Amino acid sequence: MARALESIREPGLAPQDLEVIVVDNASTDATEEVVARHGQRFPLFTYQRWDENVGPVENWRRGIALAAAPWLKILWSDDQLEERAIEQLLTYAERSDARVVTCRVAIDYPNGRAAHRYLDRPTTLTPDIVISELLHLPAGLPSSPGAALVRTEDALATFAADLPDVCRRKAIGPDLLITYWGVFAGGHGVHLPDVLARFSASEDSITVRTPRAVLSSCYCAAMQVLTDHTLGQLTPTTLRRLRSRGALDARLGGEREALISARRLSFRASLYDCYQLIVHAFTTLVLRRRTI
Repeated sequence: MARALESIREPGLAPQDLEVIVVDNASTDATEEVVARHGQRFPLFTYQRWDENVGPVENWRRGIALAAAPWLKILWSDDQLEERAIEQLLTYAERSDARVVTCRVAIDYPNGRAAHRYLDRPTTLTPDIVISELLHLPAGLPSSPGAALVRTEDALATFAADLPDVCRRKAIGPDLLITYWGVFAGGHGVHLPDVLARFSASEDSITVRTPRAVLSSCYCAAMQVLTDHTLGQLTPTTLRRLRSRGALDARLGGEREALISARRLSFRASLYDCYQLIVHAFTTLVLRRRTI
């Protein structure tokens, strides 16, 4: 967490315009000591510790509820930001009148290797583009708000969504809703090709330690919530791909509670998803290319 706090370097923003909030979910480590050492350089700084562990998703909700600022940038304790990352995200958000801005990220592996992920071109985010890119293997857009700037009010609205309980218990799915809720609530988003954040691919990362089919089923459940919520239109092809992915998740060991309905399957969409899985398996198992 010390590294995460140190990575917040925004010389282009006035100190009083940057509100930093740290929430401590009843941890037993040295969080309070780290906050005492590193929090003092932020004029607007809040440290809140809960008396008992409230679970990850409730911890997120309470932390976001403390925010007074209109824009929200979530920084997980094992993430880092590049210098001026928030300034750049905010500039594009205001210039494009967007409610969501995402970016490319650098993935840091335990062996010291790093790899860049997600779309390498500027992209306008609509509901159809978001779902289509999230269904790609590997995904063309991030599922984590650690790579996004969102409206605080949109982030708070996601916690009332009707997600399967397993998604909340595993904290897989609510993060995707936080990231893209604004796009599906009648707004639009922008994706930047710049690497503005760094993720850790350590073995204790949820993304690394969770089986891919379980990840996929939980995220597809969140995507289904977004499609039910959207004020925009999704193409029939994208909807068929989402249902087809649900069928694949069921066959590959996805989380049963999170599996979406697989009605009216498209053979073409299923064939395309199978092709993606084969390519991913080949690059991962044969070529030994590790991806998240």
